[in-house]
Amino acid sequence: MLHLLLKEFYVQRKMAYLVPLFLLPYFLTLGKEIPNQGNLMQMIIYSLSIGFIAYFITTYANFNTNEGEKNQNRLLLSLPVTRKTVINAKYLMISAWWLFAYVSYFLIMILLNFLFDFQVATLFDLRIAALSLCFTYLLVSLFYPLHFKYGFRVASLTGIGAFFLITSSIGKLLPINQISTLLSIMIEYPIISFAIITLVIVLISYFLSLRIFTKKDF
Repeated sequence: MLHLLLKEFYVQRKMAYLVPLFLLPYFLTLGKEIPNQGNLMQMIIYSLSIGFIAYFITTYANFNTNEGEKNQNRLLLSLPVTRKTVINAKYLMISAWWLFAYVSYFLIMILLNFLFDFQVATLFDLRIAALSLCFTYLLVSLFYPLHFKYGFRVASLTGIGAFFLITSSIGKLLPINQISTLLSIMIEYPIISFAIITLVIVLISYFLSLRIFTKKDF
């Protein structure tokens, strides 16, 4: 298992480590207004940003052509590892890439605070860490089954589309005065709600990915 986890670092493209810098233009312009917004919206914006960075880094480690992906899997499965172990490593590495994204984001915001007097206290909030981890697993869980079934391009575009769908949906739901009891509970307890939703989706995604990868002929 350890060798499979290390393999994810070895195959990661160097450009992926610069992904957190892509949000610098946003925080130097529109991002300045974030601290003036409500606490819940502020927490969601930071969490979604970290989650998307982690999603992009995770998927970039899987970037390959169809033929290159097949050859890589053939070589991998020729080693004394099971297909289930390969899938386990993929899903465990989501946490590792999230941690890298979170720490990178953390350092960037501290730098912005030092240079431009940004407010970064909220990044120390454990709720943002938990929520961003949920968003990361939610997005990548949509990616992996599609990746194993249809390839990188379809899976990555679907994940990006899901990110913008989640973003726009949250933006429309929060200002609504008349909302259902279920939505009000989710807004009142966002961490618990998203953790439950994410857990269910991750389990479905994991077993679906395992089924697809086990049956696939390389």
